[in-house]
Amino acid sequence: MNTQHPNLNYEFYFLFQVKDDAWQEPSFLSSPLIQKNLHSIRIDKDKRLFRYAPPPNAKTGELPPLNDWEQHLQQGWAHILTCYQDAFNPKAFTGVALLILDESISAAHQIQCQTITGTATFKPATEKTPNEKILLKVTDGFGELINSLKNPVTLEEFEADYQPGVERISWQIQLSATQPIQLLPMQVGENYPNPIFAVYGLAHGVLPDEAADQLQTFLCSSKVALMWRILSRLIMQKWQFERLDIAAYQLRQPMDSQNDRYRQVPDARLECASNKKLELDLRAMTQMEAAAKQILARVDAGTKTLEINRYNLERHLHRSEQVWQYLDDTPEEKKFEWTLEWQNNTETPLLDSFDLDIRKLKNHTTYLQDALTYLDGIRTRWQLHLDGRRLQYESNIQKMLLALTFIAAFASVVAFITQNPADVVFLLQGLSDNPEQIAQIGHLLLIGISLLILIFFVLPFVYFFLKSGWEKLRCLFRQLQDLF
Repeated sequence: MNTQHPNLNYEFYFLFQVKDDAWQEPSFLSSPLIQKNLHSIRIDKDKRLFRYAPPPNAKTGELPPLNDWEQHLQQGWAHILTCYQDAFNPKAFTGVALLILDESISAAHQIQCQTITGTATFKPATEKTPNEKILLKVTDGFGELINSLKNPVTLEEFEADYQPGVERISWQIQLSATQPIQLLPMQVGENYPNPIFAVYGLAHGVLPDEAADQLQTFLCSSKVALMWRILSRLIMQKWQFERLDIAAYQLRQPMDSQNDRYRQVPDARLECASNKKLELDLRAMTQMEAAAKQILARVDAGTKTLEINRYNLERHLHRSEQVWQYLDDTPEEKKFEWTLEWQNNTETPLLDSFDLDIRKLKNHTTYLQDALTYLDGIRTRWQLHLDGRRLQYESNIQKMLLALTFIAAFASVVAFITQNPADVVFLLQGLSDNPEQIAQIGHLLLIGISLLILIFFVLPFVYFFLKSGWEKLRCLFRQLQDLF
């Protein structure tokens, strides 16, 4: 036993995703020590949960102190890599949970882990809100332990202690068989596994040895192993929620900033912007929309996964006592009747955390959908300005082509007359006794009409270019006004 905490024990639960549904645990393990202390069970069709219990001291038989938890976590990780690295990819590691078992869980059971910004300290959450943070209670149904078990067995979660004013960070754990354990900020993207680190405490009170052994069997070992099912669901819950929450949160900030920046742009400034600038803004909006839709798809899938895990956990809690009675091989005269208390008239703390995370993800979904609707309205403004310019350009081009057609037609007539006057005189001989005079008058009239047509078509283009220059000059004045 541990001299500092006579009833202290702790163990680790590693959760992996397994792609091969037919995967089975190897029949031969490398050493009796691993065979005795490292176990795994199948969770769902695509997950495997490994439990590693630090072995007692070979000479004294005492369990290792809690201060050595990092060393034993590394040992458990090294054993898993040694025995199972050929069976699946270690990159499928989802997370690890440290479960502390003692007579009582207090502030003395602190877990400190190094981060890139300092030290994160995990403390029992019941220090702040005792009643709300108790996830599960186990009592003696028949009352044989009423004198010893004054308080029910309770399961509670540890929370990281953050300094006031410091933004909360979602951590992933960096495990190595040789390097110190470190917590790193989660990264956004499907290519990053982002394994989580969670700490839980199980306060079991002062119990006789037989009762303590049976309780530990009921909770952590044998075929029932209540903690196997609970901790695997809690790890999946944290892993799914934390990575999606940080992804949605990191998208919402730039999306809000972008929408606010676009919202403040007046139409007058859009009229001054170049086509290239409008097209670049539209491309940025499209990229932001694509990123938001990808996150929305992930959040929707994660929400459904949380709902499934919540349902599976609730189903197992309902039937755990029946399974225990069926699978427990303890002699009847030595058997204790363990009863779970995980719900009351108004609360189900173990499941409420799932409901809270589901609501937060749905809130992200609603917020991102509203932001997308707002972004679509902004993009419509940009597109209308760009389409209006294109329509104006097309109209100007049509007018220019029409003018050039008339000019070319008159130019060809003038060229024909000036280059072939004899042909014109021949045509006019039958109309007058003096065809040469008529030809000269016709030349003058034709030149005059051509000049009038040129002036009629050139003046609008002159007006168009002057107007365009004035608009550019006005935009320049606006830009100078914005600067000063």
